[in-house]
Amino acid sequence: MGLMAAMRKEDGSAVIPAGRTPADSVRAAQLLGVALGTFRNRKAWRTLPPTLSRPEARQRIWDEEQLLAAIEGRPIPPLPTEPHPEDLLDLEEARLTIPEDQRPTAETWASYISKGLGPRPVKVFGVPHFRRAAIPAWLAARPGRGAGGGRPRGAVDRGPRRRDNDPRYKVAQQRVEQVRRRLATEQAIGAGDIAEELSISRRHAERLIAQARQAR
Repeated sequence: MGLMAAMRKEDGSAVIPAGRTPADSVRAAQLLGVALGTFRNRKAWRTLPPTLSRPEARQRIWDEEQLLAAIEGRPIPPLPTEPHPEDLLDLEEARLTIPEDQRPTAETWASYISKGLGPRPVKVFGVPHFRRAAIPAWLAARPGRGAGGGRPRGAVDRGPRRRDNDPRYKVAQQRVEQVRRRLATEQAIGAGDIAEELSISRRHAERLIAQARQAR
């Protein structure tokens, strides 16, 4: 397992291969037989195989089969190397599969996703991922540059805007509800736990906890 700690993904990709079972820190702690707090305090992830997620990601995601092999002292099974339509790609990996002449900037891509204008995400431990096959399908259906128009210049609202159809509002409400459920079962949960689970900043997590408590 010391060798595993020294390994790093050379290509920097963040892909959950098709047919593999992802595992988060909660599952890793369970497999090691320790509490999640102990797992974090001891930084036990350093003894495990490289994550499928990026090294800097808030939410660590491993391949469960590799985790089990490492913990049991068996040879680490290799991951598939050939792309598969059902691979799950993280936000940046999905963007990088777009041909360079059509590829949006990281900021524009994130904006597309947050506004519900990009491919449909698949949440893995709260982190948006995208099926490899969904990217070319989205590109094929994507309007040309400048299409769509939006609101005319100078337009004003005739009344309060409806928020129930706003993807950002829906995501915010889902997060508040998710935190509210966690608080109902785990009184001692902290902002750090929520931040890691939802891949958000600690300050954002603190706001969600405050909102969830008000909604109880």
